[in-house]
Amino acid sequence: MQVKPWFSSKSSCSFLVINCYKSKISGMEDEIDALWSPFDPTTISSLVIRHCSRLEIPSKLTEFSGLKYLKVYNSTILNWQEDAAISQVHHPSLLMLFLVRVNMTNCELPAGLYRDQLPITLRDIEICMTNMRTLPDDLDLTWPHFATIYIEASNLTDVPPSLVRLAPFDFSLALNPISSIPASMIEGNAGYLHVGGTLISDLPEVVHDASPYFKIRLDNTNVSFFWEWIDPMVENADSSIADGIPIILATNSPYCLDLQHIYDGEQPSFSTPMHKGQSKLLSDASVENWLTLQKAVVCDEWPATYYPIEFEEECRIGSIEQSLATGFWW
Repeated sequence: MQVKPWFSSKSSCSFLVINCYKSKISGMEDEIDALWSPFDPTTISSLVIRHCSRLEIPSKLTEFSGLKYLKVYNSTILNWQEDAAISQVHHPSLLMLFLVRVNMTNCELPAGLYRDQLPITLRDIEICMTNMRTLPDDLDLTWPHFATIYIEASNLTDVPPSLVRLAPFDFSLALNPISSIPASMIEGNAGYLHVGGTLISDLPEVVHDASPYFKIRLDNTNVSFFWEWIDPMVENADSSIADGIPIILATNSPYCLDLQHIYDGEQPSFSTPMHKGQSKLLSDASVENWLTLQKAVVCDEWPATYYPIEFEEECRIGSIEQSLATGFWW
């Protein structure tokens, strides 16, 4: 709904969707600028850009001072320079930033998304299904610390140190071709980590000072056993399940395959040879320990990514997208 405020020649619009396909444009800077021009940019709180084959973000984005939610979907970002940067100065109220089904020039994060200090209010960054292969070495100087950061179904082959230094509380690298993770991703105040669908076959052997409430997803990996640092989380399972998220989700892993065979009476113990420093609680296949195993480890199917990509594809009409935005999740 558009409203033209008194004493203003431009319309007010709180939720603006730019659909390049419907508008029959590719998303070049002048085209996007023309679609934005009828609206008072200071009134726009939610901005969605969709289906643009050659997206160039105009510098006018810096005038969207009331922006709270920004999403780019199913688009190729050709140009997003510093003059159109997301920043604390220009977007002091931004809460959520989503890039979904997005291709980026040179498989790199655009300058407009990291060169300036991002808003201190920005606590949720979700990047899903992209061609991104790397992240800037100094990302931790401009991105928010201790936030929710999902970089899923992309092309990261290792975990960038700058990303680790951000110390996300809720962190997902699901469906990236990474084969190992540093212990620092688990240590400190880390709360949730999703590395399902990666090439990981083993967790760090030594982890210091991990939260007893830490939770991890390892579904669709080759993990077959756990180290003893995870035992405090297992012991804390009764007080950690209130949010409905399991301590360990290991669906379609060798560990869960063993576990099912044990429950079915097909084998008496785990098939992986014992290692020094291995978890005692998660290596005990005795019937007396089954309740502990059942509380700590879940082997059910979950959506592969935290970003609801499957739901997104089913609900691509504006009315549903707007209702999700109103509910702070879209």
